[in-house]
Amino acid sequence: MFDSNRRKYPRANYLCYLTIWRADGSNETIFANTSNIGAGGLAARIDQAVDPGAKVDIQLNFTNPSTPFRCKGVVVRCHKDSGKFYSIGVQFEPLGEIKFAFLEGKVTELIELEKKGKS
Repeated sequence: MFDSNRRKYPRANYLCYLTIWRADGSNETIFANTSNIGAGGLAARIDQAVDPGAKVDIQLNFTNPSTPFRCKGVVVRCHKDSGKFYSIGVQFEPLGEIKFAFLEGKVTELIELEKKGKS
């Protein structure tokens, strides 16, 4: 039986600043906060709708290291939350080996910190 809550990559409930640029050439910058992140994608809250299928450039600003993490992704879902905010899901485009290893390690670290906080 398929469990819709199971993901290929585990996700950490992590709030960090995120910058999104639409890859359609509009050069529009969208500032957001993540709600969770995994090696395959993220969920975020933003103040505008973005059509599913839209390609985006992403910059994540982890607190440690201070160097931003940049990658590309595709919006896979967008729905209106309360007020003027939207929840979006972004699937990362394939990451190079080094970027994938970094992100997977960072997510594992964040999940471990979550577990320690709950014990």
